[in-house]
Amino acid sequence: MRFIYIYDPLCGWCYGFTPVVQQLQERNTGSMEFDILSGGMITGDNRHPFSSMKAYILREHTNVENMTGAKFGAAFLEKLLPSEEIMDSEKPGIALTVFKQYQPENAITFAHDMQVALNYNGQSLNNDSTYRSLIKKFSLPEDEFISRLHDENYRYETQQEFQLIQNWGITGFPAAILDTGKQLYLCARGYAPLDQLEKTIENILKENNSL
Repeated sequence: MRFIYIYDPLCGWCYGFTPVVQQLQERNTGSMEFDILSGGMITGDNRHPFSSMKAYILREHTNVENMTGAKFGAAFLEKLLPSEEIMDSEKPGIALTVFKQYQPENAITFAHDMQVALNYNGQSLNNDSTYRSLIKKFSLPEDEFISRLHDENYRYETQQEFQLIQNWGITGFPAAILDTGKQLYLCARGYAPLDQLEKTIENILKENNSL
């Protein structure tokens, strides 16, 4: 059985949902596989400066905080958000693809670290230096990681991942799929607290076992 978490590093609600997925992973170590896929929310012609989303994010971030407990930092809200830094899901998507080659079991933790770097510390996910800092705790080879971050093969693999998510018909994030080995079930569309997510999974498994 496999739990597939579909997220985007620039998605505020994903920032609030990833800790829920981390808790689920901790509770199901050994009984369930966990995978995380990048959705490619903002790429290509959809890229735009953070400043263009400032009004929306300043309204919405309090909803995320109130519902999920996630906190947005002043460095993000007061410095990065008003800036002309480009919102682009591709590079952090590639970073996750590269990371999974090293430590797939820690990929959800790394994804959350990227979210914290962006949404709390106000660090750009377009900069190599951000990733150099983030991978230190995982003891990964820095220069090799950065080299792979710019490798066209990893970019292609990430683009294929974006396409897979589109083919599944998933256009909003976060989302989650439970792969029972027989069928794929959508078990989260948008944020869900842990108890609700676990109840949904329980109901899916009951239904699956009765087939």
